[in-house]
Amino acid sequence: MFKNIIKANENLKKYILRTPTKYSNALSELVNRNIYVKYENFQHTGSFKYRGALNKILSLSSKERKQGVIAMSAGNHAQGVSLACKLLKIKAVIVMPNNTPFEKIRRNLELGAKVEIFGDNVLESEKYVNKLVKKYGYNKIHPFDDMNVVNGQGTLMIEMLEDAPQIDTILIPVGGGGLLSGCSIVAKSKKKNIKIIAVQSENFPSFYNSFYKKKYSFSSGSVAEGIAVKKIGTINSKILNKNVDKCILVKEKKIEEAISHFLMKDKTLVEGAGAVGLAAILEDKIPKSSKNIGIVACGGNLDSRVLSSLLMRELVRKKKILTLSIDMDDKPGQLNQISILCSKEKINILEVEHSRFTLDLSIRAARLNITLETRDEDHAKVIINKIKKLGFKVEEKKKN
Repeated sequence: MFKNIIKANENLKKYILRTPTKYSNALSELVNRNIYVKYENFQHTGSFKYRGALNKILSLSSKERKQGVIAMSAGNHAQGVSLACKLLKIKAVIVMPNNTPFEKIRRNLELGAKVEIFGDNVLESEKYVNKLVKKYGYNKIHPFDDMNVVNGQGTLMIEMLEDAPQIDTILIPVGGGGLLSGCSIVAKSKKKNIKIIAVQSENFPSFYNSFYKKKYSFSSGSVAEGIAVKKIGTINSKILNKNVDKCILVKEKKIEEAISHFLMKDKTLVEGAGAVGLAAILEDKIPKSSKNIGIVACGGNLDSRVLSSLLMRELVRKKKILTLSIDMDDKPGQLNQISILCSKEKINILEVEHSRFTLDLSIRAARLNITLETRDEDHAKVIINKIKKLGFKVEEKKKN
């Protein structure tokens, strides 16, 4: 198996970027470990998926290439297939679910692929793909359950261990298992004692259930949508049971926090799937014996609306943005006192709602809902206490 990945690496070299693996000072200081990041978010199409799709398509015969290829995907795999087909001048058909954002559809159209929309999820899209394969003879490019795809994705680990051979533990995201399978083959072949830890969201514990024979339930969504897969690949399952040392589930809030840390501290945009490794460290789930930890930042394709919401949620969690509910007498000068206090404390007022019609107050009272921007949680406590000292009743409006 390892020889096939070495061969894939030679075949892919002229098409892919050799993405950097670097020691991250910022993240290492954050978690008090030595952290090495494989920045695969810098890859063409912003994801490791391009490696696997391209390796599979390169393996097709001339006859198969003339027949064209087809794939089902809501994101990164689709772009990988579309770009590979553009480079090799092969017809590409991409089937995407109904709820796929138009931005993702547009990217594939710009790469020259034909896009069809079918089904409420990727599984339903796959059923339609299978029908089109029978009807038109297209070659199906599966996102993870194919050894040529696995071999292509595994080339990432050849680069990573060449650039950072001191790594003793690697945290790899797992959805369908293609990336983890390829990387685990390389890692265990090059360093027998290296620890391979699979990481996925607790909302989609597909591999965790398979690996530990559990029956944890699935939730409806995840910020790590790239690994939100309900079933591990058949081919991959056998490889992973042999090579993986441990599987960890992480909370959605920690994945969001990890994305924020990558952006604010490491100055790089990493999507949810690529941030689960850091999330596992933030949850303190990695053994202290792991001194030199490798994180595979497998992609950087994050919807702008999701990113905006995520960053605002982090500010709220850290009390850098908070909303206070303040009850006061309905008379002139009350709001002015709050405004003057905020100015003195260098606190920015973002939003104000002043209501005289709140029914749980007396007719001569009013309620002020005010959203503030502070330096941090301690700064927020200072302003709350000073508002109370002015004689106002104040409560922080909780946002779960």
